[in-house]
Amino acid sequence: MTNRCKQVLLPLAISSTLLVAGYTQATPVIEASSSVGQELQTSAASQYQNIDLGARYNDGVLIEHSSNLFWGKGERIKVLSKTGETLAYTAESEHVHPTLTKHSRKMDQAIIQVDHNVYLGYGFGIDTPVMIEGDDGIIIVDPGESVEMAESVKQQFRQITTKPVKAIIYSHNHIDHISGVRAWVSDEEVSSGAVKIIAQDGLTDAVANWSSNLGTLFGHRTSYTGAKHVEEGEHGTVNDGLGPRFMQGAISFIEPNTLIAANATLDITIAGVHMQIVNVPSETKDEVVVYLPEQKILHAAEVLQGENFPNLHTIRGTKFRDPAMWFKGIDVMRQFDTEIMINSHGRPVEGKAAVANVLTAYRDAIQYTHDQTIRYMNKGLTPDELVEVVKLPKHLAEHPWLGEHYGTVAHAVRQIYVGYVGFFEADPWQLEPMAYQQRAKAFVELMGGRDNIINTAKVAIEAKNYTFAAEILSYPITVNKDDMQARQLKADAYKAWSAEQVNINWRNWALNAAAELEGERDFSNLISFASVDVLTALPSKQIFDMMTATLIAEKTIDVNMSMSYSFADTGESFTIEIRNGIAQLHEEVLTEANVQINTSRAVLNQILMAGPNALQVIARNMETGSFSFAEGSIKDFGLFMSYFDQATRPQDLMLIVR
Repeated sequence: MTNRCKQVLLPLAISSTLLVAGYTQATPVIEASSSVGQELQTSAASQYQNIDLGARYNDGVLIEHSSNLFWGKGERIKVLSKTGETLAYTAESEHVHPTLTKHSRKMDQAIIQVDHNVYLGYGFGIDTPVMIEGDDGIIIVDPGESVEMAESVKQQFRQITTKPVKAIIYSHNHIDHISGVRAWVSDEEVSSGAVKIIAQDGLTDAVANWSSNLGTLFGHRTSYTGAKHVEEGEHGTVNDGLGPRFMQGAISFIEPNTLIAANATLDITIAGVHMQIVNVPSETKDEVVVYLPEQKILHAAEVLQGENFPNLHTIRGTKFRDPAMWFKGIDVMRQFDTEIMINSHGRPVEGKAAVANVLTAYRDAIQYTHDQTIRYMNKGLTPDELVEVVKLPKHLAEHPWLGEHYGTVAHAVRQIYVGYVGFFEADPWQLEPMAYQQRAKAFVELMGGRDNIINTAKVAIEAKNYTFAAEILSYPITVNKDDMQARQLKADAYKAWSAEQVNINWRNWALNAAAELEGERDFSNLISFASVDVLTALPSKQIFDMMTATLIAEKTIDVNMSMSYSFADTGESFTIEIRNGIAQLHEEVLTEANVQINTSRAVLNQILMAGPNALQVIARNMETGSFSFAEGSIKDFGLFMSYFDQATRPQDLMLIVR
């Protein structure tokens, strides 16, 4: 940097300290340097005026029951039993926003009964397994987030009835809605047809995506979302937004045997219970809801994400969730003649008017966020500007089912922009910015050096401008990852910021980020999506397809080699062809394959389950002839597999110190 540049820019760095010192948490305003800017200022200032402050959603339609466990008078809903426990943190603390504490107090563990035959296992985890009792069996909707969590609910349900399981319904593919399945049924019961597992036909592909292709990263980021690297309680997670706590344990999966086509309805009677199971694309494309027409009961799955503004985008990472598809999905549910609504997350709602109230407000909040984001995008606003002007109007912002405990309008707005337009905000510097490390060094110099950044950050923290402090501290940390003073200061900023958050995901990310900065991450509760049980239940094609994204490209630019598997028990054949830095999957044996293996899918499952002991399992099966080479040898097999990357250890995966 030239001396002339320093003369111009260093005063800016110094003046920033003065500006931060006087900083207050005022609502940001877009500079009115154009007619568009002026219009936006006027709009932002006036959108909360002239709103009927009477209680549009507080007029007696929505009434919390005295039990604090459902909405309604209790004419058809009752609390059957309570365990006396809660998995949420409910004590008041200066480290927890009071709104989050209030949210935690809705989550007492209980069995809730609707009519004579529908039971909810509420508060045993973030998911709410539901049992529908029929004439000669039971139907389970959402088996739970782990086998252990499902067992705890099963123990309660089995005090009500010992009738056998006739069907499992997966509401959608997410880990908390499928993973407890082995607590309820076995592979043999499903393969024989004695038990139906019902799901939309895209579910298995979606499970393959999160459990394999990006399983390492998703598991790590989900652990940050759940603050799994820090202790639970006032200095960690207090609830999980959707429910009290994600109850970790064995992640199981059995592939569905009864499929529903896209946008279709399965009209079915099981154990004498008539159900309409409808694909309602919303949070996920494979989402299904369950309607009991004779009882006018709707299981809304996770089309509504409990008593929270929805995660139109989840900060743990996901593909684009289309808000327009989501609110139109709710419109499908509004057509049902519903008197009671139960959900995968959140408390049940009793009364036709109350159900209509919740569904209408929920879909309106999504459409409002979507439409106003699109409107201002068409005025040229970028994400940082959009979050300043797209705010819910009072009647939606204060609706009891739209608290920003889980999703937020702000991070939804940013993803709507990216989902429609992509990362490029139109300024060409973004297309070829200075290299990451080089840019950090330049910013440190620009801001007057590392010590000036440290001092500025301290002043910013005093002024409660925590995220600004964290942002500027990122640069010296990037330059020197061992700068523990900068890391600790950034951790302090995040801890202070976390105590102000009503959104549990924002709070949890800040606390986990602080633990990483301090070098204090606890990996004992790490969430892993790469469950062996899930992998062995996936179709063979997905098992091999996941390998292609692990090829070490730079090691194989000059490599042309292929390996095939032929399964005697399933009749399937697959070949992975390495060709100059890419790996292509073929659903057949290529005759020229260098390595050709004859085995079975059952043996492959043994290899998958063996993990680091896979070679011993292969050797044992070679001795029995269950794993043999029609072409090539074990040495060739080892060479081929050496071209594929191993999963990164969680301890080596840094999201903040980078």
